[in-house]
Amino acid sequence: MNQEADTHPIGSTHSCCCSLYYYGVAVAIILLIILKKWVNGGKVSKRRDLSNEVIIVTGGNSGIGFETCKDLVRNGAQVVLATRNQQRGQNAVNELNKIRPNSSEFMKLDLSDLTSVRMFANEFKSKYNKLNCLINNAGIMAIFTCVLTKDGFESQIGTNHFGHFLLTNLLFDVLKQTPQFRIINVSSRAHQRHSINFDDINFSNTPYQKFAAYSASKLANILFTQELQKKFDAKKLNGKAICLHPGVVRTELASHFPYYNIVYPILYPIALLLLKSPEAGAQTTLQCVHEDFNNLESGKYYVDCKVHPTNNKKTLTVQNAERLWDMSVKLVKLEQSI
Repeated sequence: MNQEADTHPIGSTHSCCCSLYYYGVAVAIILLIILKKWVNGGKVSKRRDLSNEVIIVTGGNSGIGFETCKDLVRNGAQVVLATRNQQRGQNAVNELNKIRPNSSEFMKLDLSDLTSVRMFANEFKSKYNKLNCLINNAGIMAIFTCVLTKDGFESQIGTNHFGHFLLTNLLFDVLKQTPQFRIINVSSRAHQRHSINFDDINFSNTPYQKFAAYSASKLANILFTQELQKKFDAKKLNGKAICLHPGVVRTELASHFPYYNIVYPILYPIALLLLKSPEAGAQTTLQCVHEDFNNLESGKYYVDCKVHPTNNKKTLTVQNAERLWDMSVKLVKLEQSI
């Protein structure tokens, strides 16, 4: 008696398994590409000719700032790269000048030292009589212990807010001489996590929390933007202030974390997938640079290249914006503000 013939030969089964394997790999690759595109978020939708425009970028030697500078010089801008590390700043300028000769220069700026801020402003104004765009990009994040700046500020709000506040005010006389000037403040979605303790802004009498301090500094960036635009409007000035969240980006912001040099290489494949590249992180800043002036929504908060609602309405009030401004004027010893 003959056995019934096998209708599924071994070769056929193996071929089917291989097909399913390759199909699964292809689907996984497609899903990873889709996930990465979603992580990278919005992309700048236009470019302007920036020839004859002068633009300052604080913290422009690395990360989002450096990617921003590369785009600016490609599109014709004269870039002043303002950072505290002279060697790294000059190295970045050398790279930018390879893209377009004589397109950029380094000027030393330490935002944690108000004397340095004043020196930078004086140096800039001795060389330039206009400023088309000031990009307040530099920042520090989640410093583990409460470190004070030379002027006695908690280091995160001292660098991220007070330094930029003074810088913007000191450069205002050249900004207002420039038609359709822009001030772009790089904030963060971290603003929604905490509030600002106006009665103890430097954590002198309350327990220091590193992320609370960072959140307060990012809230300050948004309040500063709102009050800045309010003052522009009151004076009928042809300028716009904007703030933004660049996304969660692979930058050096976390390089001071314990064991960073050990842990980060291990986690890099995950970071590569789940965090934005610096180039992707620069897109919203660049959208605010390249957007037609009349279409740029003044005083607003941008995320992924478009206006986005802020999420801390209890703190982001007109009264708090005014209070922060008045406090800042006093604390940085500004003789005359905008």
